[in-house]
Amino acid sequence: MFYIRVVFQMLSTCPTLKQDVYRPRRSHLSPYYLCIESHFEQLEGSWEDRYMRSYGFWLPFVMDVIYNYLDCGDLHFGFARVRCDGCGHEYLLPFSCKRRHFCPSCHQKRVVEFGEWLYGEVLKQVPHRQWVFSIPKRLRIYFYMTVGCWPD
Repeated sequence: MFYIRVVFQMLSTCPTLKQDVYRPRRSHLSPYYLCIESHFEQLEGSWEDRYMRSYGFWLPFVMDVIYNYLDCGDLHFGFARVRCDGCGHEYLLPFSCKRRHFCPSCHQKRVVEFGEWLYGEVLKQVPHRQWVFSIPKRLRIYFYMTVGCWPD
C-alpha cells in the first residue's frame, strides 16, 4: 500500500466556508456492486458451458475490469490525503478505477468532463438540437440488404 500526500487549496473541503463537504460514496452497499461481487465467479465458471456459443469466448480484459471496479473507491487500495491550507481540514480521497461503461461513478465523471469540454472547446455558443432516427430491429435487416441505402 502506498500513500500520496496532496496539499492544495480546496474551498469545498473547508467546513467553515459553509459549502458542501466531501462525502465518500459507498459503492460497496449498492445492489449493482453486491450482485457483481456475489455472482461474478459463478458467471466466469459457467461462461464456457452456457454463454460461449452465443456471445463468444471469455475476453481476457474482463477480469481486470471487474476486479478494478470492485477495488474502486476503497481506501485499502490507495488514497490521496487532501488538506485545506486555510483551515487545515483534511480528508482521504480513495483512488478510482477510471473505467468507463462499467463503473457508474467513474463513467459519470467522464461523461460530465466530456460534456464540459464539448461545451467549452468544440461547440459554438448557439442553441443546439439533437435528433435521433432509429429503425425498429425487425426492419433493420431490410435496410441492410437494400443496395444504396447506406453510404460506403
